This record gives sequence, C-alpha cells and structure tokens, in this order.
Amino acid sequence: MASPATPTPPPHAQSVSTFSSPGTTMSHEVLLSDFCAKYRLTTQTQEKLATLDYTPGNKLVELLSEAGWKEAGLSVLASHSFLVAHWKFCDAICNGTWE
Repeated sequence: MASPATPTPPPHAQSVSTFSSPGTTMSHEVLLSDFCAKYRLTTQTQEKLATLDYTPGNKLVELLSEAGWKEAGLSVLASHSFLVAHWKFCDAICNGTWE
C-alpha cells in the first residue's frame, strides 16, 4: 500500500532561501504564548514549539522536514496549521500590522 503524498507547502514557503535572514521578523518581543493565542494554536502545539525553541518570526522553522516535525511531536496537520500562522505573523510584522 502506497503512503499518502505529502502536501505541497504554499508558495510562500517554497520561496524561503536557506540564506534568508530572520532579522526583519525577529525585531520584536512577542511571546510564544501571545502568538499561539492570537492564531488559536493549541496548548499542545505551543508546548511542542517551545521544545523547538521557536521564537515567533524565526524563519529557520520553515526549513524543518516532515520528519523534523514528527520528531518534535507535531502531526502533519498541526505543523501545517502552525506554518500558516507563522507566515501570517511574519507578514504582519513586516507590514507593521501586528497587534
């Protein structure tokens, strides 16, 4: 039995370069708990992100493989939900619209 195909990330994720600097999206002091509350991520997802030492806006998280997410304890769906929130957050920081 063939395994299900891995979903293709949105175009925004595909444009990330391994040389991208997280500087622009890291020039703030947003707590992980505030980020998770704003984007309605579960407590379990917040705990898993904390184990990854994720700071809201750190674009290096976009380089994690599916295996990396699984190792961190996040399902495919939870990791994709998080990445959508992460991209919205990065856009809001860059556009100056984060509240």
